[in-house]
Amino acid sequence: MFNHHLTIMLYKEAVALLCAASLSMSSPGQANVTASLKLTQPARVTNAQGQPQMWSYLREGINYLEASGKDIPTYIMHAGGKAYGPLALSPIAIKDVKNHYPSLSGLKTEEVLLDKDLYERFAFLYADLLLKHYLKLDYQRMDKKEVFGILEKAWFLGPSLYLKGYPVIASREIKAAKYVNKRIKPLSRSSS
Repeated sequence: MFNHHLTIMLYKEAVALLCAASLSMSSPGQANVTASLKLTQPARVTNAQGQPQMWSYLREGINYLEASGKDIPTYIMHAGGKAYGPLALSPIAIKDVKNHYPSLSGLKTEEVLLDKDLYERFAFLYADLLLKHYLKLDYQRMDKKEVFGILEKAWFLGPSLYLKGYPVIASREIKAAKYVNKRIKPLSRSSS
């Protein structure tokens, strides 16, 4: 699902560039195309077997923790006043993604929060930044449940507090354990 959204977003960026280029060539006077977007696809979040379901699993878990699994609008502010939408994406996380991806630096926080596709892309990129850049994990080779356990804490605390060993609140830990455990299918009994 997410890879489909990413493909659509990249396609939209390419169309926007073509439109901007054709406008600058056809309009009289000087046209100012301020920034060209670098069309690079971020690394896919996968596990050791190369399954693209890793991000789907992580996203579902973060959504379960942050919005009780509800698909709330991306611009809805959470009770704490610091995060928005179904994944509790914060303006600080959005800024962090913009700082690491120059092609996205021209976007305003409001634009990200009002566009579901952009919101999803920024959430994916922020998860990737947390895991690879800040925590220095080769998470593609890790079990998805282990990755989720790390990501959900770092997502809530931020990379600095996570690395300092700060705990998350107990109710969140309980809810995270419920998510991981509900995803485990019981073994079927075979009659011998």
